[in-house]
Amino acid sequence: MNRINFRSLSSLVKSSSGSLLRSTTTLPKPSLYKNAARFYAVEPTPDLDAYEQQLFTLLNKELDPEVLNVKDVSGGCGSMFAINIVSEKFNGLSLIKQQRLVNEVLKDEISKWHGLQLRTKALEKYNK
Repeated sequence: MNRINFRSLSSLVKSSSGSLLRSTTTLPKPSLYKNAARFYAVEPTPDLDAYEQQLFTLLNKELDPEVLNVKDVSGGCGSMFAINIVSEKFNGLSLIKQQRLVNEVLKDEISKWHGLQLRTKALEKYNK
């Protein structure tokens, strides 16, 4: 069995000035598009928690979306959400007006959150 000599290993990672080299690890960030299988419109998947389900139902009722994804990206504490929504009700509206419409629907809930990652798209542009 080969044994690793840590003293010789550490000498391999020293820079020319004699100090140890440091490396950083970038942690993956939650993404709306990471797992396309989570996109749904009419029926939510069972992996939504109760609060995600509540938000999904509210948005589905008010905006009748073709695509809707609601995800808690706060690590489970419910303080930050990522929402992706495609709706015919956004047709002809600027991006800011689309997002204001979603904000109006969620205004009571948003006041409890730390942040929101919101992506909206008009159905007419989504189908192109």
